[in-house]
Amino acid sequence: MNFLNKFKAISASVAVLFSLTIAAPVVADPPAKVSNGVMMQGFGWDSMAGGDKGNWYRNLEGKAEDMKSIGIDFLWFPPVSRSVSNQGYLPGDYYDVGSAGNTTFYGDEASLKSALKTLNEKGITPVADIVINHRCASHQDKNGVWNIYNFASGKAKWEQWAVCSGQFGGQGKPDTGDAFPPAPDIDHTNAQVRADIIEWMNWMKKLGFKAWRYDYVKGYAPKYNAEYDEGTSPLFSVGELWTNMSYSGCNLNPDQNGHRQQLCNWLDNNKSEVATVFDFTTKGILQVAVKGEYWRLKDGEGKPTGLIGWWPSRAVTFLDNHDTGSKQNHWPFPNNEVMQGYAYILTHPGIPCVFYEHVYDWNLKNEIKKLIAVRKANKINSTSKVEIVKAENGIYAAIIDGKVAVKLGSKDWNPGDGFTLAASGNNYAVWDKGAKSASRSASVKKSTSTKKTTASATKKKTTSTTKKSSATKKKTASARK
Repeated sequence: MNFLNKFKAISASVAVLFSLTIAAPVVADPPAKVSNGVMMQGFGWDSMAGGDKGNWYRNLEGKAEDMKSIGIDFLWFPPVSRSVSNQGYLPGDYYDVGSAGNTTFYGDEASLKSALKTLNEKGITPVADIVINHRCASHQDKNGVWNIYNFASGKAKWEQWAVCSGQFGGQGKPDTGDAFPPAPDIDHTNAQVRADIIEWMNWMKKLGFKAWRYDYVKGYAPKYNAEYDEGTSPLFSVGELWTNMSYSGCNLNPDQNGHRQQLCNWLDNNKSEVATVFDFTTKGILQVAVKGEYWRLKDGEGKPTGLIGWWPSRAVTFLDNHDTGSKQNHWPFPNNEVMQGYAYILTHPGIPCVFYEHVYDWNLKNEIKKLIAVRKANKINSTSKVEIVKAENGIYAAIIDGKVAVKLGSKDWNPGDGFTLAASGNNYAVWDKGAKSASRSASVKKSTSTKKTTASATKKKTTSTTKKSSATKKKTASARK
């Protein structure tokens, strides 16, 4: 090959590599503030202050300083739009957030704005609950079906064309996700619908919200969440993708890779760089594991078995919410083991979310506060590395970022020299290497359930958030670079 041909060949190769570089997706994660943060769900089911409706926003505002002292960075609000149901999950007029003398279940616009202003001033980011899979109408059509949207605000005026075909007289496109039988599913393929939703969400930002929690995201295609994020620029967003786990009868199967793959698939199809998703896989496994089956917390690659083992930077971990726990109690974490659960999620990667009722109604505030302080003092974040030392019947032990050690279960274990007990309780203990912590108490003494042993003899299994394993089904190339 002569010089000219060699030059052309090299140039062509460079051109191909350059084009591949340009075509490759740019993968980013939510910002450091999110990665390092702790969220609280600021309500349960039928949350009322003093037994009266209409006071919840004032209650949250009154607790802003206390929440800051606990270490809360993000506060998830209940749905603020007026709703057919008290709890807010059957919205009608998006812009009706209550007025003096005509409050919603949680309050009015003035008390909402005041609460949002105070929280923002305290450095706590308000997170709005965005319910856009379905919407309740204001009027009936000629056939008596509720599918006309003409509310007092005059905004987002829709008719049958905005409702998915096959339900409530809808004349829109077929649903892009699962149906929600109690109310008309909105046709997100319609450009006008999407524009109206983005306009409303930007109005919510003007009220003081800075992040989104998307309700019932299995009801419509995840690409639309990406468009809503792009059109509103939140600090971050989190989707509620609650699907069935794998069971044999009433017994949870050991392998839940299919379930966490669903969470990965949703993230892959949601191109928002600030999107996260609730880690239902970790919840489902953890609430069985804390009964003694701690082997469930380690997968075949030595990683955590939930989404935090595959894509921790996008996983929001939690124990219970207004659906799974609270008054509904559909799928609750074992009551007596809740603090074991918090010892796990507050020391592990992911973005942990604590539950208002656990903190304030169950009087667990001090224990949870101590764990959050350990997390922050040691800079544990959504991509921290986990070395699982033990995961067997009766005990789970792990070391996170080489700085924090945690033990769950009744069996004895101690991380060894260099670690100091920082927090302990029923069937859990947490140590660190003496990082300064505002809530560290000199009265914390060595637990009798933690006999000194040597962790170094146990083969290390380290979680990696930067390398994709060929043994882990398909996951995604973008998730585990």
